[in-house]
Amino acid sequence: MLPVLVVSAVACKTKKQTTVSTQEAKSTEKGISEKDQIAFAYNFVEGCKERMRGNIEIAEGRFKECLKIDPSSAAVKYELGNVYRFNGLYDNALKFGKECANDDPKNEWYQLLYIECLHNKRQFSQAADIYARLIKNYPNRADFYEGLAAEYMYGGNYEKAYKTYDDIEKKFGQNEAFTLNKIKILRQLKKNSEAEVEFKKLIQSNKTEARYYTYLAEFYQETNQNDKAMDTYKEILKVDPKNPMVHLALADYYKSQNDKENFYKEVKMAFENPDLDVDTKVKILSSYYELSDVNPTYKQQASELCNIALNLHPQSADVHSIYADFLLKDKKFEEARSEYAQSMAIDKSRFAVWNQLMYVESEFLHDYKSLEAHSSEAMELFPNNALPYYFNGFANIQLQRYSTAIQSLEDGIEFIYNNNPLLLEFYTNLGNAYNAVKNYPKSDQAYDDALKVNPDDAATLNNYAYFLSLRKEKLEKAEKFSRRSNELAPNNRSFIDTYGWILYQQGKYKEAEEWLGRAAKMGSKSSISEHYGDVLYKLDRKEEALKYWLDAKSAGGGSEFLDKKIADKKLND
Repeated sequence: MLPVLVVSAVACKTKKQTTVSTQEAKSTEKGISEKDQIAFAYNFVEGCKERMRGNIEIAEGRFKECLKIDPSSAAVKYELGNVYRFNGLYDNALKFGKECANDDPKNEWYQLLYIECLHNKRQFSQAADIYARLIKNYPNRADFYEGLAAEYMYGGNYEKAYKTYDDIEKKFGQNEAFTLNKIKILRQLKKNSEAEVEFKKLIQSNKTEARYYTYLAEFYQETNQNDKAMDTYKEILKVDPKNPMVHLALADYYKSQNDKENFYKEVKMAFENPDLDVDTKVKILSSYYELSDVNPTYKQQASELCNIALNLHPQSADVHSIYADFLLKDKKFEEARSEYAQSMAIDKSRFAVWNQLMYVESEFLHDYKSLEAHSSEAMELFPNNALPYYFNGFANIQLQRYSTAIQSLEDGIEFIYNNNPLLLEFYTNLGNAYNAVKNYPKSDQAYDDALKVNPDDAATLNNYAYFLSLRKEKLEKAEKFSRRSNELAPNNRSFIDTYGWILYQQGKYKEAEEWLGRAAKMGSKSSISEHYGDVLYKLDRKEEALKYWLDAKSAGGGSEFLDKKIADKKLND
């Protein structure tokens, strides 16, 4: 895109303006009693102070008191205009802006306020007229000419805007910003031939500035003059062959021509240049991130570019981080962890990298010792972010450090804002941890809180029901929750097993056998096989029961009573 620098028509209040206003306020003393003069000066100064402090309403009151004393004070009208404009009361601002500007046509601050007010009301033509008045009084102020041109442009009067920029160049000489704005206007007017001439004039002003050639080349591309664009890019390489931005510009050109081979060739040349800033390289790699899923070639190119960037910028946290993202996408979990860790070693302030590292260790590597260590450090660095507390709580549950897990989860839940999925995870993990330490009232409360967040979360319904069934408590509630979890996820082996086990605890052995049998036939798992063996024993199918207890033993795990069941060949309730 062609960069265009349009100077805003909006002025800024400065200390100089305040001084000017204060000086002019003193002119109100004529014809006013000494007492009123003192009151006027006091209110005016206090009004200015309050405005600068941001106490706009108080300032407005002070300036209104001044107007009661001297309704003709242009300085007070100016201050009130600023106050109203600040508050978005543009009609009131325009009234006072116009009055102070007309009271003193040679005061530039009054005129600029009036212009701002007209601009806010989208009265661009009138704003241009006031700029014209300013130029008569200040014929050597280039910024006023620029402001005039900008108002013409806002109002869609491009011919006058162009003429104004032409006048600026004649009066003040050629300037890059002026020329680029002229070109923008010519493009708007679809005068491409004249725009081309202006580009060439810009190049002639500094033949060693590669950027100017790039502007012209991009213009040729946009106007479908591809041969001229290519010729211009060749000129750029003569002027500045080592400039990496030139190669990126060429890459864009080849991309527009669907020339993938030369596109990548130019991108690679840019990447191999240490002068190309890291931020640009990371942005390009980010664009490759999604494309790498579409085409294996892009994946290979992304890998090559990542390696180039790593070799040239080994101390860039961003480069290590985005390389880790690619490795994670490629399911190279250990390598991804290593790169995230290197990124953090360079810059520990980026929470997104910490989050990715903890996610990899939790979801893919199941390295809970490392997760516990990293999450503990993240809790120190980001004490108001809930996620490190969650990962720390989860890690400690896996490490069977339940008290520590409870503390982390209870602390972290305070920092969750408008994130129900995360809040649900906190409550369910608290339910698990409290259940492990046999604090069943708090475990149940945590699960109840989780179901308030999402009454139809299948996993929460199942886990809550299963814990109740193990305790043989609230079995009707457990049966209701388990039935609902199976409605939500009808083919989940663990959910089917839970429902069958609850039916078993209720003494409904035939129904339990149907459900537990379904679960057992879906695959071997120690607890499921053991449960099915238990119900078979209750149905006097003792040989089959022993077979499933042995299956449970082979699968590993099982309850603390499994070995005794097998040894005695009977169920001891």
